[in-house]
Amino acid sequence: MSAPFRRRNALHTWQTHFGPNMTPMVDVVMVILVFFMASTALVGPEWILRAQVAPDRRDAPPTFTLGPAELLITLAPSPAGVLVSGLGLDRQGVDVLADAATVAAQSLGAAVAHTRIIIEPESSVSYDAIVRVQEMLVDAGFRDVALR
Repeated sequence: MSAPFRRRNALHTWQTHFGPNMTPMVDVVMVILVFFMASTALVGPEWILRAQVAPDRRDAPPTFTLGPAELLITLAPSPAGVLVSGLGLDRQGVDVLADAATVAAQSLGAAVAHTRIIIEPESSVSYDAIVRVQEMLVDAGFRDVALR
């Protein structure tokens, strides 16, 4: 016996489909899209937006400022005592640091308040020597003294 014929009429084809008809929703979305596209062309993006834009200053040269200076002072041990390098001194005794710090502070003038001094001792330098160096720098006028 032969297999029955497959039904190909419109009713059978319509019954095989399921779910809602999406055509009206797509039409509404397209109309809304066209409406928004037309309204943005009429309104214009710059008419509504108010921005604080800095004035263009092409004629003014760019300003360049340096930050506060950092001066490094290294402390190294020696058989004769502690040697200081920095502020114009190269491995000299701690005794001459007070005069060198005073001269450096006077040459910096008002910038001495913004100048940072960094003390970098080697590990075998005594804590007493580090404190004495820090006190000499503060007495010379340096206020921002740090230990590295």
